[in-house]
Amino acid sequence: MSIQRRRILDWAVVLGTVICFTWIFSAHVTTGEIRREIALVSTPDLNAQLTSGPAPAFEAVLRDGSKLRLSDFRGRVVFLNFWATWCEPCKREIPDLEKMTRKMKHVPFAVIAISGDESWEQIDAFRSFADSPMIVALDPGKTAIGNLYGTEKLPETYVIDRDGMLRMRFVNIQPWTDASIHRYLEWLSTSG
Repeated sequence: MSIQRRRILDWAVVLGTVICFTWIFSAHVTTGEIRREIALVSTPDLNAQLTSGPAPAFEAVLRDGSKLRLSDFRGRVVFLNFWATWCEPCKREIPDLEKMTRKMKHVPFAVIAISGDESWEQIDAFRSFADSPMIVALDPGKTAIGNLYGTEKLPETYVIDRDGMLRMRFVNIQPWTDASIHRYLEWLSTSG
């Protein structure tokens, strides 16, 4: 191969790499600001992943027997947590989820905790959620709603924006009292 052809090939590789990185970077830039999701994904203490696409519609059962639908929350950021009473990490993170919910009461935001338990009796035996700021619901198919979202293990949490689009997925127990998570949720709840 001639030196001139080698230089052209080298420049083509460099140009292709620059175009690829520019495209990836621009996919995560909104009005000049790098999305805050990237900062959370790169935080070593969090097991966070970017996700996208419309959040699957679901219907869960509230304690009084009424139905809860994701569509009821359009216009608010939804923090959708999948948990069960037999899951020890799930039980340990509930106090932090409740603290976060109380702290976020000033923004259009809701925490929906969907249990994969078989009945409300199991949930009630664990604890009463009567005074909880979270919305606790039961998956009528135990793991059917979680399966719609691709949940692999409990606890798992999804962030759904005000337009019903998936933004982030958190796997396992998380430090929900972390200020960076609160700032991100406030930004997502009030931006645009």
